[in-house]
Parts: sequence; C-alpha cells; structure tokens
Amino acid sequence: MKQFFIDQNSSTKKAIKQINKLRGQSLVVVKNKNILRGILSFADLRKAIINKNILNKNINKIFNNKPKYIFSDEIRKKISNIRFKAKQLNILPVVDRKTHKIINILTSKKLKNLKLKNSEKINCDVVIMAGGMGVRLRPYTEILPKPLLPIDKKPAIRHILEKFDYYGPTKFFITVNYKAEVLKSYFHEAQGSFKIKIINEDKPLGTAGSLYYLKNKIKNHFFLTNCDIMVNTNYFDILNFHLKNKNDITIVVAKKTFNLPYGVCNVKKNSFQFMEKPKFRFNINVGLYLLNKNILNLLKKKQYLDFNTLLEKSLKNNKKVGYYKIKDRDWVDVGRMDKYKNFLEKKI
Repeated sequence: MKQFFIDQNSSTKKAIKQINKLRGQSLVVVKNKNILRGILSFADLRKAIINKNILNKNINKIFNNKPKYIFSDEIRKKISNIRFKAKQLNILPVVDRKTHKIINILTSKKLKNLKLKNSEKINCDVVIMAGGMGVRLRPYTEILPKPLLPIDKKPAIRHILEKFDYYGPTKFFITVNYKAEVLKSYFHEAQGSFKIKIINEDKPLGTAGSLYYLKNKIKNHFFLTNCDIMVNTNYFDILNFHLKNKNDITIVVAKKTFNLPYGVCNVKKNSFQFMEKPKFRFNINVGLYLLNKNILNLLKKKQYLDFNTLLEKSLKNNKKVGYYKIKDRDWVDVGRMDKYKNFLEKKI
C-alpha cells in the first residue's frame, strides 16, 4: 500500500519517478505518513509541466486536494457504486472516519473485482418499465426508444441491468410497448448476459397496468423501476428495510431542497408575513419501488393504471407502505432533457 503514498512536500521529479515505476498509477498524497491530503495523477503532472516550469518545485500546488475517497465503514453499503466507477476513479483511498488515516488503497483493478457475499444478494425478481414514449426526450426518442438512448457508450437500460445484476436477481421482467420490436431485438442480444423475460403491452397501460401479467410469474417480493433513472444505492439494504418493516410497498425517495431566489410575502386578512428567499424541502419519488406479490391482486386485466392510483388502492386495502430515503446526489432522472444532455456532456 505504501508504494502509492507520496508526501505532500515531495518534489515533482520524485512524483514523476514514482508514477513511472507504478506504470501511470495515480499517487495518494499524504501528510504525517498516512493522513490523506489528496490525489496526484499523471494528468495533473502533465498539465503543470506544460503550463509552468515546476520540475524543481514540490507537488503542493499540483495535486487534487479534494480527492474522492470512501470511509471504511461505508464500503459494504456503497460497494456497487464504487465498483461501477472503477474506470473513472483509477485509485480510491479507504479512510478511517475518525482519524482520516488511510487504511487501504483500492486501485481500479481491485474496484472491478469487488464482490458481494452470498448473504448480501437480493435473490428476487426485477421489473423494468420500458413501455413509455419518452416524450420529454424528443426528438431523440423519435429514433430510439428511451431505454436504448446511450449513456457513456451503453444504452441507459444496460446500466440498470448491470447494477441490479450485481446484486443477484433471479430474473428480469421488462414491459415494452413503444418501439417494442426495437427493444425486443436488443434484449434478445442481451439474453446471454441476463435472464430476461419480455412483457408486451398491446396498448399503453400506464406505469403499473402491465404488472397484471406478472401475477403467475413473480415468486414473492420484487423490485420495480423506471427505465430512465440512475440510482446509486445498495439494493440489498432496501430489501432488508422492506422485510424488517413488513411493508407491502416500499417507495425509494430522495430529499430535495428548492431554494426560491425571491422574498415571499404571505398576506392574510389581518396579518402579514415576509420570508427572505425561503427553502422548501420535499421527499421526491425517484421511480424505484419494492413490492410484495400480494399487490398484484389489486390489478385487472388490460386496465390502464398509474402507480399513484395503485398506491391509493393499496392504502384503501390496508396494505402497509413505507419509504426508504436516499440522498439527492445518489440518483439522476435521465428521462429529462437537461439531465440527459448533462450526461452526454459529462457534467454528471
């Protein structure tokens, strides 16, 4: 591990020699031998050398002093997230939360090989709703269905499949309608990597109507997800939460803060209240759920049904609904044009 360390006051020449010895691997910049200060990559050195003559100076003003790292007590929770970021990270220090001492170094190779224990696998089905027309993403979706729009050289739905697949699902069910033949062709090719069953909607059935056709196919509880969201969380933790709380439906939500850039006046008959640029906080439904099989008994054949209506039906039938909270930074709705363009421009 120490071969990756370099003191924050080391010379640029020493850093170049050390990186060459590690065949281009980034270095972890430390103080007091093992306290994290930053990351120094070959790209950082190259930029500095081109812009300034710094060969005889130290690395203090070159390295990235806001590095990505992970606390040692978060590895199991964030294992899938960091594994899928292996290409981007190159190197990831594992740090003690209290002391900030580095206790391990995860290289990109180690990140790719991180594995779950069998006891951490979800062992349940996953349903992906891929039948929508993708109106918000026109004109792109006039050519390709929304699930096949590329994100980082892969179709959006491939990212979802891979993230769930890492957690050991039993099978994927994918509901299709708009440009169904194009989607079926893609999923036929993907069958070698994933166990997929296509559910064809003869007509649009909303965000929940097609679930009727899963009545005799789902074994017990199952994940349900939109095809245009990227959620970076631990799916096994969601399952544990669902089972522990004996929920019939668990909705994954993210706390979102909206900052109003104006002062607000609340005027009533006999009172006046002024708020300067208030903040409003809401729990946003991210489009990921965990449902028990018994919820499927509330559906009727070929009935158009949105998930909100299904939720109302469930509550009327005394089904227990719970909420699993994630951070707002841990999900992205790529079904929105602005967010999708940000992905294409590498801003997310």
